Amino acid sequence: MLACVSSVSLIEPGPVVTEFETKVYEDAENADYSTTDPETADMFTNLYLKNSKAIFSSLGQTPNDIAEHTLRVISAAKPPFRHQTNAVYTPMTALKHADPTGALMTDTFYKMVFKYDALMHVSLKAIKVIRWQAQKMRQGVKMLGFR
Repeated sequence: MLACVSSVSLIEPGPVVTEFETKVYEDAENADYSTTDPETADMFTNLYLKNSKAIFSSLGQTPNDIAEHTLRVISAAKPPFRHQTNAVYTPMTALKHADPTGALMTDTFYKMVFKYDALMHVSLKAIKVIRWQAQKMRQGVKMLGFR
């Protein structure tokens, strides 16, 4: 009798930068908010959109990045049950797991956007630079044939 061995792995990407996401932002920036109350329209366009774009551009991955992670998991001799593709997004995932109601993550995002937005933007820019440097390092390693 043959045994069938299979594994299940949950691939957990964070924000994914795609053409769809870009189009959503463009449409939202060009939308007519004249029938929306001014306070809500201002918060949406000047806080939510600006901060959401900053988060996606700093923390987001390309579909190719996620595909590479997925291939590594599929090819592994002992694939993990869960695999997070974006280590930079780990703190947000930890908040989600710490409080299944979502209140902790929502409160944290609220404070980042409305109270500590300057700190958030500086942090996101630093993350972007670090990720860029790491990507250049990986490209150099591949060019030298070490991988």
